[in-house]
Amino acid sequence: MIQTGFESRIKVQDLIDHQLPEFILEESPNAVEFLKQYYISQEYQGGPIDISDNLDQYLKLDNLTPEVIVDSTTTSNATSSTDTIISVSSTKGFPNQYGLLKIDNEVITYTGITTNSFTGCVRGFSGVTNYHQDLNRGELVFSTSTAAEHSNSSSVQNLSSLFLKDFYKKLKSTFTPGLEDIKFIDEIDVGNFIRRAKDFYASKGTDEALKILFKVIFGETPSIINLEDYLIKPSSANYVRREVAILELISGEPSKIVGQTLIKTTDENTTASISAIEPFSRKGKTFYKIEFYIGNDENSSSVVGNFEITPNTKLIESVSVGSSILTVDSTLSFSQSGTLVSGTNNISYTGKSINQFFGCSGITDTILTASNIRSNDTYYSYEDGDTSKKVELILLGVIQDLVEDSKNFKVGEDDIIRVKNLGDKIKNNNSNWKEIFANSFIYNTSARYEIVDNGSVKLGSTIDRSSLKIGDEVEILERGSEIVVSSSNVIYIEGIDSATNTLTLANKPILNASTKYDVRRKLNKTKSSGPDFESSSLLSDILNLYVDKDDYAYVTSNSLPSEEKNGIVDYRLDIEPNIKSVSIASTANFKDFSEGVYNTIEFNPSVPFLTGDKIYYLPQNESLVGLQTGNYYVKVISTNQFKLYSSPSLVESGSNIKIQIPNSGIGTHTFTLYSQRQSDLGIQKLLRKFPLEKNIENGSGTLTIPGTTGMLINGVEINNYKSKDVVYYGPIEDVNILFGGEDFDVINPPLIEVSTGIGSTAKIQPVISGSFEKVLVDSQNYNIDKIVFIGISGGNGSGAVIEPVIIKRPREVLFNADEFSSGGGVSETTNQILFLT
Repeated sequence: MIQTGFESRIKVQDLIDHQLPEFILEESPNAVEFLKQYYISQEYQGGPIDISDNLDQYLKLDNLTPEVIVDSTTTSNATSSTDTIISVSSTKGFPNQYGLLKIDNEVITYTGITTNSFTGCVRGFSGVTNYHQDLNRGELVFSTSTAAEHSNSSSVQNLSSLFLKDFYKKLKSTFTPGLEDIKFIDEIDVGNFIRRAKDFYASKGTDEALKILFKVIFGETPSIINLEDYLIKPSSANYVRREVAILELISGEPSKIVGQTLIKTTDENTTASISAIEPFSRKGKTFYKIEFYIGNDENSSSVVGNFEITPNTKLIESVSVGSSILTVDSTLSFSQSGTLVSGTNNISYTGKSINQFFGCSGITDTILTASNIRSNDTYYSYEDGDTSKKVELILLGVIQDLVEDSKNFKVGEDDIIRVKNLGDKIKNNNSNWKEIFANSFIYNTSARYEIVDNGSVKLGSTIDRSSLKIGDEVEILERGSEIVVSSSNVIYIEGIDSATNTLTLANKPILNASTKYDVRRKLNKTKSSGPDFESSSLLSDILNLYVDKDDYAYVTSNSLPSEEKNGIVDYRLDIEPNIKSVSIASTANFKDFSEGVYNTIEFNPSVPFLTGDKIYYLPQNESLVGLQTGNYYVKVISTNQFKLYSSPSLVESGSNIKIQIPNSGIGTHTFTLYSQRQSDLGIQKLLRKFPLEKNIENGSGTLTIPGTTGMLINGVEINNYKSKDVVYYGPIEDVNILFGGEDFDVINPPLIEVSTGIGSTAKIQPVISGSFEKVLVDSQNYNIDKIVFIGISGGNGSGAVIEPVIIKRPREVLFNADEFSSGGGVSETTNQILFLT
């Protein structure tokens, strides 16, 4: 582990040769060295055991000294591929032994260091070279390498400090936000600086804070010049400083709140003292510039709390009384739930997507298209301090710190600047990946075009596919108003002539030649919806696209296609739910009756489940006896029959759940695939990030994880072929014998059955060990003088030996004492005796 400033701890590699028993050392002399090398591979700095054993040391801020966080050095000589000593400018911060370093693409370990060299180098080593893969930040990078030559002054990276560096960066991100990617000077005591970071941030903006910042980053002490010190001021008067905000009036007389306190409606701890107010007009609308008193120094500001811009948007489609959904231009900056205000309507909502507010209540008056929708996060004060005369205002945003792209950008004070377009205006020339990507989607935005020829419906702006396309429903409005020209049937686009910039409209109404009109695209909706949403009110297709320079694009979508209508089906689809579910409402659905209970459920024409599926049981009234609302597992017996189990491990055991009919009657009982138990279709509220630069020439394979892979041009997310459902298969790796037993027959071993899991071919062959308890020897009529060999067969054993014990014993043999002539067994003539056996 890191040596400087760290507490030294004993490692296993240093103790292993004294811990092994003597008999192991005698039988395996290399065991000590083998185990020692293993622990060296685990206990090196940054290794698994080092991090787990010394995590408390890594977490100490006192140890973040310049010597510890050194990241690299350089070679001082050229290095060949066989050198075991590598000279460097300094080894400060590297472990004393068994550290890892990287020169160019080669990973090297070593056994020792001097002041300016690494000794005992092992070339072409392997190890962890990065804690974050480029495309998968959660995976580390393990690299192998080969020995190579390196030139003088080559960079030498300290791989042993990777964990500390990563932890150090996270510390900086947590305690010194904004400085996590900025390198501090080598001489700084990082631990002390991070420990006192709170004081630094508390004093930001002061001369002393600026000096500290320059010292930490550049190692220089700057001279701070305050221009106020060089201005001429009368007598001993102080300079008064102000902060300026732009507000819009809701009610009251704002000219009478000078000297009063401005308070945030939703947070009365957010306040500021008003020192001046000035009205001004833009496009016939009056706004107010309000100055807040700051004071003569940094410690006398009257502004307390967090002043935030009041979220504000426009309604895209009119809504009637009692509606539960508001479709707006954008819901960005609005809270996830809260209160909206539009005219006399105070509307509460429970959720939102990128373009809609859901669960709305409080719409008591019709709200027309293009009406203003704002948050109730407003600010108020009182006229001359009279609490009966409330003045309510909205805080607006102000454009500041403009960057001039051209030197010819000439402006003066009081010049009016207008916004040409919000965000990036992406052309449709297919000249780069950004244009190709952005113009490939089917957007669901409400664009409005001026009609310059009422007869041919020629438009005043170039028609773009992202805003108007064949099949879109449109409405025609009188110019500069929300008056919609009535039509008996839905108006939609039948054709587009890009050359003449004209539209062919189906069901086009008669237009007055002397009246100016606009055409506006109507939003596409999805056909299906859940009970929490109004029918046909969910937005479909791509809702919006945001770009981060030329690097990434962020696409928002509800992952729903448009409803098929007007005979247009190129990107539309009517969604119909296809839920795998079984409903039982008759005793005829229960089979296999035995001992007063049912074992099997029957459903015609066929069961939609597979064996092992997790299902959800929901009774309409009283539950079946043996079941309760919740999760169960299925075993399909036949095409139209299945049984229920309480856990997947019991599916193949035969221990199914027994069912009885409740006393109240059969009722209705539903079994639904668990993943589809929430059967209502709803929106996904997607925000997906896509890289804009595509490499179609070369690249490496990327592991695809189960889940989503991409997005169709109509915003519907694509799921890949990989499922999160897992079927495990393979051999049994481990068996725990809880009760082994005794007195088994070694010739005919016991049969072991596998009772858990749902496998069908798992078998276990027992291995029985023991000793001879007795040997049965057949009786012999004659004494045995000696035994040359005893063979043991059967039992699959080895090494069994029987040592016989031979003793002498008397033997009696019977004979008939009569002479041969009388039928006996004694012959006096031959002196012979004939024994009976």
